[in-house]
Amino acid sequence: MKRLALIALLVASNLAAQDSQFGIRGLGTPGRWESVRARGTGGAFGPFDPFSPLIDASAADIRRMTASVTGGASWRTAEFAGDEASLRGTRFPALVLIGPITRHLTLAGGFATYLDRSFGTSTRDTIDLRGNPEPVSDEVRSDGGIADVRIALATRIADRLSFGVGLHRLTGSSRVTATRRFDDSTNYRTSIARDEVAYGGWGGSASLLLDVTADVRVAGWVRSDSKLRADIGGRTTAEDDLPFGFGGGVRWRAGTQAAVAAAVAWRSWGGADGPPNAHDTFGWSVGAELGSLISPLRVGVRGGTMPFGVSEQPTEFAIAAGFGKQFSGGRGRLDFGIERLQRKGGGMTERVWTVLLGLTVRP
Repeated sequence: MKRLALIALLVASNLAAQDSQFGIRGLGTPGRWESVRARGTGGAFGPFDPFSPLIDASAADIRRMTASVTGGASWRTAEFAGDEASLRGTRFPALVLIGPITRHLTLAGGFATYLDRSFGTSTRDTIDLRGNPEPVSDEVRSDGGIADVRIALATRIADRLSFGVGLHRLTGSSRVTATRRFDDSTNYRTSIARDEVAYGGWGGSASLLLDVTADVRVAGWVRSDSKLRADIGGRTTAEDDLPFGFGGGVRWRAGTQAAVAAAVAWRSWGGADGPPNAHDTFGWSVGAELGSLISPLRVGVRGGTMPFGVSEQPTEFAIAAGFGKQFSGGRGRLDFGIERLQRKGGGMTERVWTVLLGLTVRP
């Protein structure tokens, strides 16, 4: 009887770059298109933050060339069927460059993580060889991911209305290693197979920002992605439909020292031609930013469902906090964030601490 034993059965020194185990039975773990500022509010400020590559219209608020980079380190514990593994990973999930090209038109570009594909699993099984049962151990490790490379245009088409469109190129690769070891190492040799899988696809997005009043702003976005093509050695081995998604948010400024926001998003991962074990997802977030623009404090929560699960759809819930600090007369800003995340589904529980650091520079 084959038994999934998580990564706890792998050598500990090989666990330095592991992502969520909830992406193993699908295309991977979806990335979060948010800056450190937005992550510190649980993602609620993502639709209103120009340096969160979630929507394109917010770039219209930037009137000078500005760059922002996001980095993070995570420590996770995965539990399944009585086994437990401690994992860690370091990522740079987003880079955004924004600058005006005319008086009324702003150009934005950069990249974000679309899907994480770094994981490892170990299974035990018994196979039949010439009528004899032979116990084996199988290990599969994948290292890589898929990036969302974006170019977008945004414009303020009225005093209170901004509009943006984006073109997305999905590209990346993963190195996959499969190892089979026999308990009877005297008569059977260990076998190892290696492949590199290249991924490609396209997407498009559009979004609006509307200032209902001087203190209330609402956002809406829609995005459609094509099929994700997987190639090995130049030959296409798989094509999976990627989701259509939409979402929105509202932000209220309660004076000059506080702002509150909420956001929702839906994505159609579970279509008829989508990847196996896929489900449509819904996510929500609520957060606040308190204090002056020079050194604000941030708090937030988020929750929702994940796209890939065999027996049931996984869920996630997170609490986040953070703060920012401007320097050099507002030409630069450092953002810090911390997030505590729990994911559950199919008998597995994953708990994650993530520490985030963001740098924004305006020359």
